[in-house]
Amino acid sequence: MPGDSSRSRAWKENPHPRYWWHRLPGNDYVPPVYSDLGEDEWSVLRDWYAETDRSGPIGECAVPLISWLHGLVLGNRISRIAQLGTCAGYSALLLGWMQRRMNVRRGLFSLDLDPAMCEVSRRWITRAGLQDFVEIAEGSSLDPASIAAAQEYLGGDPALIVVDSSHEYQSTLAELDLWYSALTPGGLLVLHDVSEFAGGFDVTGEGGVRRAFAEWRKNHLEAETFALNSAARSMDSPRPLYQDACGVGLIHKPNPRPRDG
Repeated sequence: MPGDSSRSRAWKENPHPRYWWHRLPGNDYVPPVYSDLGEDEWSVLRDWYAETDRSGPIGECAVPLISWLHGLVLGNRISRIAQLGTCAGYSALLLGWMQRRMNVRRGLFSLDLDPAMCEVSRRWITRAGLQDFVEIAEGSSLDPASIAAAQEYLGGDPALIVVDSSHEYQSTLAELDLWYSALTPGGLLVLHDVSEFAGGFDVTGEGGVRRAFAEWRKNHLEAETFALNSAARSMDSPRPLYQDACGVGLIHKPNPRPRDG
């Protein structure tokens, strides 16, 4: 039944690094992002985890971020979402189920440069029956044509953009400039991996998402920006309120001010 207490609680005993959240003290419960799933949906996600445990790839966001997005999307009926970085399709599945629950067709455009990852994600999206709700697109997030494709699929500018792609400083900085311009006024751009710890994910060694976010926000004072857990240096650091050591950055694009008179 939906909300079955046996669901993700079993992961508390799994030593794999991807299950770190479930092993934290007090987290012996099923978070709503999982308990909200129907039995068929949970079966797909459970099998997705089993397959990627065996053969990878592993790189999905963890419970703190997807749970935050769960409340944000469903609480505000966000119907136009662009995701940069699909990996094996974890968040595409969960965001897709949110769109289906709200009966929002063509609500998620998920972009990845790797054709193998796109193939894996499409297979799981098809198995989940989400083809009418999610588009897995192969392409570069630095190509303006990708923005045009997202706008065409979504039927307008994205209201929420989730960036979890290369983690490289230069690429992330370019993504921010390019995609912020396409974000609808009043919309939100969410950056995963803004912490000092996650800076090590940058294969170029140039400071990763943390540096790109810090520089971008200094040059865009018109935007409202905020970072959570950006000072975390390791997964073993003391856990603040937001428990993910990778951190998250938020960029809110303000609505145009009404003219006087």
